[in-house]
Amino acid sequence: MVAALSELAGIDSEDNVEVFLDRDAFTVKYDPALVSLDDMYTAIIELGYSPGISELGSSEFEISDPNSIPELVATALIDAASQGKMVLLDFYAEWCIACKALDASVFSHPAVIESLDNYIFLKVDTDEHEDVAGYYKVVGMPTLVILSAEGLEIHRSVGMVDAEDYSQKLDELFEK
Repeated sequence: MVAALSELAGIDSEDNVEVFLDRDAFTVKYDPALVSLDDMYTAIIELGYSPGISELGSSEFEISDPNSIPELVATALIDAASQGKMVLLDFYAEWCIACKALDASVFSHPAVIESLDNYIFLKVDTDEHEDVAGYYKVVGMPTLVILSAEGLEIHRSVGMVDAEDYSQKLDELFEK
């Protein structure tokens, strides 16, 4: 099954990129007041896809061993601490269409670019740095993880985000 990327929320129609739904991971947002999780799973399976869900509990993002932070991230944390910034990890893969769309529509947006002045922005290719993706329990892409300068995870988003909303979130988190 192929869908034009413009059919997905948050993507401009002039991007003209195709998504292969049978190969690429994607997120389905739904209103649980209208559809039960079981009904959603049934519909996904009937369409021939494999459902997966990530329950976001606060303990899921706790760092298992703070002494073993991957060197790639540790270096960014040192830079962040010395510059009074935070760290934004962008977990992506070259084959990830949604990741390319995120770059094109969010990280190129002027408001996001301005908000990123307060962050050390580190793009992490999950194919090259499987250890880092594993350490941060990345299960879908794109995944954006915001760390304090001390290395504590304070925010995570998976999938596409709106540029204006994400810019506001970046500013809000930095001001705390």
